[in-house]
Amino acid sequence: MELFWVNYQNVPGQCVYAKGGLKFRGDEKALCRYFAPILPYVSLNNLIGEAVFWSLLPSTLAIWTFPFLILYSQGILFAIVVAVALCLLLEVGHMTFYFKPLNYLVFILANPLPQLVVYIVWAVILIRSASVGKFIVLGVWFLFFKFGFDKLIFSPLLISLNEAHFSLPPSDTVLRNIGWYYARKFGIDPSKWKMYDR
Repeated sequence: MELFWVNYQNVPGQCVYAKGGLKFRGDEKALCRYFAPILPYVSLNNLIGEAVFWSLLPSTLAIWTFPFLILYSQGILFAIVVAVALCLLLEVGHMTFYFKPLNYLVFILANPLPQLVVYIVWAVILIRSASVGKFIVLGVWFLFFKFGFDKLIFSPLLISLNEAHFSLPPSDTVLRNIGWYYARKFGIDPSKWKMYDR
């Protein structure tokens, strides 16, 4: 079993849902047809798993950088603006490239347990330094990303961006980029692949 391997639910003729709820527009049959040249080397479960973790890159970066920004920046508003800008930049960036070594880091840092431990440590630091306002904002920030509210707020922007610049929804764009990464790795030309017939 590969490191990024995840279970998924296939809805024949409609879509695939990865563990955690990430949806891909093609069903298992369509994805297997599209990725057929690389499936002898890497499983569909692994491709989907890599897409799941790579999709967590923006929120993972936002979660890990915000405590440093709020503690060392010039104010709460500045920290929020910088963190949101970084997150939006990565929301776009992670759909245009795939860098597997960085995904290994996401695989580790996206784990909720170390995030929670680090946020508790930062919360203690802020409380001891009498920064109650920063402590509250830190807690709200963590919950905002852990419960996926960032996706709700950023979705309209990302949908508009996708319609203008990408031919696929964000999750499918990420999955295609990962497939292309493996195609190039194994000396296969993916430029003529057509992801979905419909």
